[in-house]
Amino acid sequence: MTVLVENDRVLLVTPPGETAVMSATQTRRLGSLLDQATAKM
Repeated sequence: MTVLVENDRVLLVTPPGETAVMSATQTRRLGSLLDQATAKM
């Protein structure tokens, strides 16, 4: 997965056809990382 931050948007890019199954802990971690990315904008 690639995370791009541009202006006021965060774009998550995954390979075509890929899916993600995450635990609750992983979901919270992703949310935290996205919060950090948007704070730097």
